[in-house]
Amino acid sequence: DLLSHASQEISRASHQVGFAFRPGGDGTRLEHLDLVPLDGGKVLVVVVAAGGHITHKVVAWSGDYSAAELQQAANYLNSEFKGRTLGEVRQGVLERLREERTLYDALMERALRLASTTFEDMDTNPSVFIQGASHLLEDLTGGDPDTTLSTLRTLLRMIEEKTRLVQLLDGYMSSSGLTIVIGSEHHTPDLQPFSIVVASYSDGHGTGAVGVIGPTRMRYSRAIDAVEGLSKAIDRMVNPKTP
Repeated sequence: DLLSHASQEISRASHQVGFAFRPGGDGTRLEHLDLVPLDGGKVLVVVVAAGGHITHKVVAWSGDYSAAELQQAANYLNSEFKGRTLGEVRQGVLERLREERTLYDALMERALRLASTTFEDMDTNPSVFIQGASHLLEDLTGGDPDTTLSTLRTLLRMIEEKTRLVQLLDGYMSSSGLTIVIGSEHHTPDLQPFSIVVASYSDGHGTGAVGVIGPTRMRYSRAIDAVEGLSKAIDRMVNPKTP
């Protein structure tokens, strides 16, 4: 996954905790989906969304259909829903299943029901990838006065919960460009022993962010270079026309 790799690279380059954030899936647009036949009456559904995010799911497929017919079903779903948000796809599938004409086309109906099963419980929560927690332990053993065992435990707990960390970071992800928040500038006391360097990116349909969390005495020049470089690289990958 692109953002998982980005968090690893930021952590490696900055020698701090690196993170990458993707907005919830309901606002992400469908690029295309593929249907791959499996044994036992099952189908592998591969969903490719904007920004290169790939999700797959194994779904039961009633009836005996060839690979060519599955391709026809995939072509139909792509022609109907490509470019729509995943939330719109979910709603559109339900609407088409209610249409009378669908009842007279067995392949169309099964394709829609397969899509309904695929998208109904697809995770639409924001995704956050975090790497490099071991660097915090190095700060602790290195005697950094701002990194105590208590503050370290608090941050590690937030990293483990992830959802809470996303909520705390969300305010810094809404602004464009590079944002640096140092120590007591945080509104949240839990983050005040630390600094954050974060930069947002956009795929045209939602805004995510990449960044670094570290002690207030970290090397900011190294963190800034890592965050700016990765955010621009992601922008170029998800927006090919970005200079």
